[in-house]
Amino acid sequence: MKTVLRLPCSMILICIIIVAITGCAKNPPMAEPAPPPVAEVKNEPKKIIVAKVNDGVLTMDQLVTMMNSLPELQSPASETLEEHKKRALDSLVLLELAYQQATALGLNADAAKIQIGLDTFKLNIGGEKEYAEYLTKHNMTDADIRAEVERGLTINAIYNKEVVDRVAVPEEDLKREWEKEKDRYMKPEKVTVIDVYLFKDEGKTSQRKAKQLLKMIKTDPKQDPWKLVLDGTFNVKNTAVRKDREKELYDAARKLKPQGLSGVVRDSRGILHIIKLTEFSPERHYTFDEAKSALIGKLNGPLIEKRTHEWEQELKKDAKIELMLDAAEQQAKGQKKP
Repeated sequence: MKTVLRLPCSMILICIIIVAITGCAKNPPMAEPAPPPVAEVKNEPKKIIVAKVNDGVLTMDQLVTMMNSLPELQSPASETLEEHKKRALDSLVLLELAYQQATALGLNADAAKIQIGLDTFKLNIGGEKEYAEYLTKHNMTDADIRAEVERGLTINAIYNKEVVDRVAVPEEDLKREWEKEKDRYMKPEKVTVIDVYLFKDEGKTSQRKAKQLLKMIKTDPKQDPWKLVLDGTFNVKNTAVRKDREKELYDAARKLKPQGLSGVVRDSRGILHIIKLTEFSPERHYTFDEAKSALIGKLNGPLIEKRTHEWEQELKKDAKIELMLDAAEQQAKGQKKP
């Protein structure tokens, strides 16, 4: 996530956790999940207005939260405290404008998704008890958290509508990139087997047991290892084998045709196995259609950034924005006096 004054950066600080847990974003900006904003300061800063945006207001506690949440610049030492405040306030303004546009268009968050977001947040912090402690610690109510979940989902919806849905990588650009990078888009070899393996290497006892199991599998018309009855000496599992990790099993599997059954195979640890090949597909290049989504993901970044910047300008164009940070800080200082 780029630390510039672009909406994906600031927006994601409020709604990324909701996006991540509900899967509602078609192409959400990449970022580490962050919790919903919390009131790091108590009641009074909620009354101190730092900006008016059309009919909405932004408060000091929102600004403090945003300042604490903003990702650092690549050279954080180059940003003064005043510049950081301005960056946070600009981000809040953009978020408010986005939210206002979304509500004006009727992009209301789905109640079921809001509940999913709230429930998952509770789960992520430990459960109902921890959630109650969280509310107390941050001087918040359940309604506050629910409102932030709703806000995040709503902003995400307008972001998808105004940015993501409007970005399309030209087909010729995708094909050009594919021709240039096709050797990097490889589908790895896949070797999947049913593995019957003994738990211990007990010499001749294990060899007799393995041969007995092999005979039992062969007597079944379908040679189905899953019909074996576990007795505590062996196990059965589906697994993918790789040459660099299970060379002996891989070599045995590569000699089989699909649904073919091996003999008794000893691995590098001395454990005995019987394997049945269930699937083999060789390494190959992905087709253009198979690689298309990855190509789009690679190429649409600059287009997303460009469209986001355009949208920012559209949001600000006819907006009535009144920044009141200096007066708000004076008011805050006055409230701190005994």
